[in-house]
Amino acid sequence: MDDPEAGKIEECQPGYPRYTALLSSNLGWLIFRRFDKLRARILLRKQDNLSLLEQELDQIDKQETSLLFLGKSRCDQNPDRLSALSKIDAALADYDELVERTNRILSLHSAGRRDIASLQNWVEGTGCLARDETAYLSCRSELVSLAPVTDSGIQQLETWVEDRLVRLLHRFRRARARQRSTDPNVHIYRGPWIRRTANALLIVLVTLLLIIPVMICNLVSTFSVRIIIVIISTIS
Repeated sequence: MDDPEAGKIEECQPGYPRYTALLSSNLGWLIFRRFDKLRARILLRKQDNLSLLEQELDQIDKQETSLLFLGKSRCDQNPDRLSALSKIDAALADYDELVERTNRILSLHSAGRRDIASLQNWVEGTGCLARDETAYLSCRSELVSLAPVTDSGIQQLETWVEDRLVRLLHRFRRARARQRSTDPNVHIYRGPWIRRTANALLIVLVTLLLIIPVMICNLVSTFSVRIIIVIISTIS
């Protein structure tokens, strides 16, 4: 039974409705900019503001005439210092929040070149969006993917399988029915064939890497050669 999707991508209105339908059809295409330079600029601005407040507090402490206020905060009645501490508290909270948010954003993994190229090809081929609003795809060093991190080896194997099965899948009606797009130039396959095929190839590859060294070692009588064969197969 087919997975109940929200219709084909081309059924959405041209522009952002169709583009967002495309992005939601593949988690790997949820690609956005980090805006590294802007984040650094704002962080520097907030950092400098805290430095100024720190200098202001130091100056207030130096000019304090009552040592009791400096040694016992419960008795501190200096309005300038109380105001400065309140400003510092608010500024630190704002600064820390941006630092933590920036840290979370920087921990996202970079977007894949294949996914970026796919979106660029779709945008250029359909012309649904203004070029200025899709120019973010050209900032490759800042693009991150919001999709969960997967095993890169398995992902590369699935990509390899998909590249070689894409033409074959288009020939089958069932495979075409699973497509999210009616455009013959757009391939968004959502079925299990690619993943299953990649897993099968991986099993065969691992099995061969385990069996072949044993067979070779049985044909070789030299102990040192056997050790070399085991080391090479283990590294592989």
